[in-house]
Amino acid sequence: MDVVLNITAPIFFLILVGFLGTRYQLLPKEALPALSRFVLYFALPSVMVTKISALDLRAVVDLSYMLVYAVGGLVAFALTLLIARIFLKETWVIATVSGMGAMMPNSSFIGFPILLQYLDDAPAQAFAMALVVENILFLPVALVLMESVYHHEPGVGKKIIGNVAKRVATNPVILSVFVGVMLSLFGLHLPHFMNSSLDLLAMAAAPSALVVIGGSLVGVTVQGSKVRTGLVASMKLLLFPMVVFGCLQFFPQMPTELRIAVLLFAAMPMFSIYPIICGEYGQRSFCASTLMVTTVLSFVTISSLLYLLHG
Repeated sequence: MDVVLNITAPIFFLILVGFLGTRYQLLPKEALPALSRFVLYFALPSVMVTKISALDLRAVVDLSYMLVYAVGGLVAFALTLLIARIFLKETWVIATVSGMGAMMPNSSFIGFPILLQYLDDAPAQAFAMALVVENILFLPVALVLMESVYHHEPGVGKKIIGNVAKRVATNPVILSVFVGVMLSLFGLHLPHFMNSSLDLLAMAAAPSALVVIGGSLVGVTVQGSKVRTGLVASMKLLLFPMVVFGCLQFFPQMPTELRIAVLLFAAMPMFSIYPIICGEYGQRSFCASTLMVTTVLSFVTISSLLYLLHG
């Protein structure tokens, strides 16, 4: 158990540092968006470019990994949506917001840092493939469905699909994956000084991201239906990884490090911009409180998963 705590405790301690630093105004809350953009536009892309460019291109894509991850997320999404709609009597929009929370993991700000802690040689392609599934499948499915039931005027469908495509095409992490793949494909190498600079930026990705998460929890209180919050948290932290584990049994040939990675990413709490995206549908307070509850609970669930994997 000490080994497990040595992995998870530093991660959640940095989240606590971010919370306390923001709570006592050592780190102004107004600075968090800028720090978040630093992670998204500089630090994480540096990780992707340096690690993926050093890979054999054939090792970047594993279709069985992407299929397992996709099935886990879509099952969690669909089941959460149906339970919220049928049993909790929520509207389609609110039910879809709940489903999105159960489907979209925080692979960038929590998942990858934990993977780096757990595996000495963490597979960058695992993170890259998770990002592709999340941004090209999970996010568009949720957004298109929410918009299709939220708006009813003609032509909205094309507009939303266009907006989603633009969001994916301009995502800096996705673009950095593409750059890394191109460098690997053509056998190109960045100048030494540039590689060294990117390595320095990459080292800042995990701590900065975790501090942002902690700071974002300041001032958040549990609001909305406790039953609905419990539903989303349990589907995200328990059902999603359980479905992934079940699917993995059909792919015994998948490399061990990829099996560990896909389980860890599936077990992460929901992505940190959940309240921002769903705030447009009047659900910001619920999403912020659910994010807080799920992030706190994930210390127990992730530690338990790591304990089982280590055993």
